[in-house]
Amino acid sequence: MATPILHSWKRCREHHVAAERLLPPEEGVVETLILEQARQSVEEWLRLARPVLEGVFGGFDTSRSVLVVADTQGLIVEAEGNSSFLERAQRVHLARGAIWHEGVRGTNAVGTAIAEGAPVEVLGPEHYLSCNEFLACTAAPIFDGTGRLVAVLDVSCDWHDHHPHTRALVDTAVRLIENHAIVARHRGLRIHLHRDAHALGSFVDDAIVCVDDDGRVVAANSAARRLFSLRHEELGAVPLERLFRRAAPVPRGDEPVLLYDPQGNPLYARFEGRRARVVIRRADPAPANDALAELDTGDEALRRVIAQARRVLDKDIPILLRGESGVGKELFAQALHRSSPRRDKPFVAVNCAALPEALIEAELFGYAPGAYTGARREGSLGRIREAHGGTLFLDEIGDMPLALQGRLLRVLETKEVVPLGGKPVRVEFALIAATHRDLPAEVEAGRFRADLYYRLAGLTLTLPPLRERSDLPVLVERILRACAPDRDLRLAPEVAAAFAAHSWPGNVRELAQALRVAAALVDEEEMVIGWEALPEGLAAALKQRTSMSPSLPQGQEETLELATLSRAAIERALVASRGNRTAAARRLGISRATLYRKLREMGSTPAQAAG
Repeated sequence: MATPILHSWKRCREHHVAAERLLPPEEGVVETLILEQARQSVEEWLRLARPVLEGVFGGFDTSRSVLVVADTQGLIVEAEGNSSFLERAQRVHLARGAIWHEGVRGTNAVGTAIAEGAPVEVLGPEHYLSCNEFLACTAAPIFDGTGRLVAVLDVSCDWHDHHPHTRALVDTAVRLIENHAIVARHRGLRIHLHRDAHALGSFVDDAIVCVDDDGRVVAANSAARRLFSLRHEELGAVPLERLFRRAAPVPRGDEPVLLYDPQGNPLYARFEGRRARVVIRRADPAPANDALAELDTGDEALRRVIAQARRVLDKDIPILLRGESGVGKELFAQALHRSSPRRDKPFVAVNCAALPEALIEAELFGYAPGAYTGARREGSLGRIREAHGGTLFLDEIGDMPLALQGRLLRVLETKEVVPLGGKPVRVEFALIAATHRDLPAEVEAGRFRADLYYRLAGLTLTLPPLRERSDLPVLVERILRACAPDRDLRLAPEVAAAFAAHSWPGNVRELAQALRVAAALVDEEEMVIGWEALPEGLAAALKQRTSMSPSLPQGQEETLELATLSRAAIERALVASRGNRTAAARRLGISRATLYRKLREMGSTPAQAAG
């Protein structure tokens, strides 16, 4: 069982809820007058919810389910759905006027979502009462702009008819309802925020902050409260300037404004509503929109690495980059250099694995004129001296021959280079090293010097592999834009879904190479990249992975099954477009006719999809 379910069962046992009982008709059901009073308390939210629910669930199969809205005590004030399933639901009082608080109905999605203050899915035997085991219920709490619980949205159906995307749809609906409410209730200045400038304005994912004329934050949606760790009691008292590290320039039309959160991470903002006279003062010096900021495409793990790196850019601390081949270690090292005070000085990269062992010493340390037979007459500075004043990047440092590791350590400790056949020369540089190897294990095996390892690992940063990153769509968009700046290229939904399920053993390097090939192969008049434009080996790997999905453990099957993934992409596009099929087709990069065809294949008619 999931942790929230275990917590709920424990609460039920502590309150002596009988798991085997079947509630009599009158128990846990309120009188009509009490129901109407409860309805009035959430009437505003019901009014806001109706168009959202129609847009979100318009293309969703509701023929065997019931859509439920409950108040903060778990009292169902609205229940709509298929009449035949409603009859089954009413046998266990899943209907208007029934209380589904945990204390009455045991573990269930409505009551447990209230208790946990978070979305909950309760499937079959996870229900505490045995009479409810035929149900699959998904619920999410709805909060107002101050973080106060106001209602709960739930979708329930027969357990055997449970749809794998129900939780995502319920979560999307709740976020839309909350955001519509905060816009409707607060007519003053609103600031919409997003990590990705291109995604700003999506409304579903925007963090929204509402500000009064005195510059105080009076309301914030769930995304903003999480982003800034805002507590209920702070709203109405916390000044806007506390949320940011950089002053906001005067907004110009709809152009996004670059701000920085308290950790120095970039945020893009759009100001809406009344133009109140609000000033975001500079709390701390904030980084410019530099090379490191450009690498931030929304993945939280990578963002934490960037934030750590910023703290040592102006300090004499060596950086060791770890990560699989292809994650972009050299690109990250270049961004570190271009974001540092040494940006106008040389950046010298040396691949320790690519240099012939016989030449690596001369390449690194240089040599005096006539130092050995075949040497250049004028001698050579060597890569280390070329980096003087700038940054030396030693890639694949784990492959450096053991004999040369001692010489490199001496350079790092003495800040002097002794060229072959020459005298010591003073050098000064920032050091960045990178490796895909486990250096502590290499030290244990005697293949890498412990003293050099500890000298290199001033700050160790691990770059996440692509399969663990959450920003694949943004990376794809950026790479395609770089490959074909004059064309609005995008992946077909089934290809995008397969990309999301792929393990990417070659990481960002593999992704970039595949997209460069696809951009070159796709017809000039086409804007959508399908299977035929992908490199043959990648296309085969993607399809083979899909065909293997039935034998995978439960929980991975849905992720890897292309038809389901394609369905998810279409449903997300319809949700984001609020049921507008033309807009959804545009988001997916396919024609309206193609979207109609795919909807028919999914078993949805265009009318159903439109809501």
